[in-house]
Amino acid sequence: MSRRILAVLLAVLVAAIVLFATRDSSSEISVTQTLRTVDLVASVNSINVDSGWSQESGVTRGGAMRLSLDDLRVLTVQEGTLAAEYGSTSACTDFVKPNACVLLADMLGDAVVWFALVPSDVLAGREFLTLPGLVDMQANGDEGVLRNGWVVKLATPVKRECGEATTSSLRDFITRFPDQLSKSIVNLTTDNVVSVKCK
Repeated sequence: MSRRILAVLLAVLVAAIVLFATRDSSSEISVTQTLRTVDLVASVNSINVDSGWSQESGVTRGGAMRLSLDDLRVLTVQEGTLAAEYGSTSACTDFVKPNACVLLADMLGDAVVWFALVPSDVLAGREFLTLPGLVDMQANGDEGVLRNGWVVKLATPVKRECGEATTSSLRDFITRFPDQLSKSIVNLTTDNVVSVKCK
C-alpha cells in the first residue's frame, strides 16, 4: 500500500475513535455493534436440546436445539448457529415450562441464522412481548432498531403511549424517549412492534 492510502485509512480510524468516544452512550448504538434482523417472533411451546448443547460466545455448540412453536411449527437450531449476546436483555433459561420463552430469529427460509430466547411476559405472554425502547428507525420507517442492535418490524401505525405527553410521530417519540426511557411492545401474531410506551 502507498503511504497516501495508509494515511487516509489512519485518519478514518482516528475519526471513528473520536466519534465513538464523544457519543452520548445513553441513546446511541455502538459503532461496532452488529445489527441483527428479527424475522420471526414466536412463543415456544417446548424446547429439546441435545445433551451436550451449550451457547458460548454467541454460537451454539454440542448439538442441536429443537423448538416447538405455538403456531405448530418445529424449528431446529443447528450446532454452530449464531446466538444473541444478551447484555442488559434477559435470556430465557426455563426450557421446561411451556411458553416460558419467546423466540426471536433471523431466518433464511426455514433455517435459523441467528436467534435469541427471551422470557415471555408475565401477562399476555402468548400474545405480546415487551422489548427495550427504540433508538432509531430504518427502511423508510418499516423497521425499528432497539438499543441492543436487534432490528424489529414496525406496524403501521405504531401506537405511542406516554400519559399526558404528546408526540407528533414515532420519530419524535424515539427522539424524546429513547432506550431506557421507553419500551416496545411486539405482537406475537404479526411479529411487529405495535406500540411504544414511555416509562
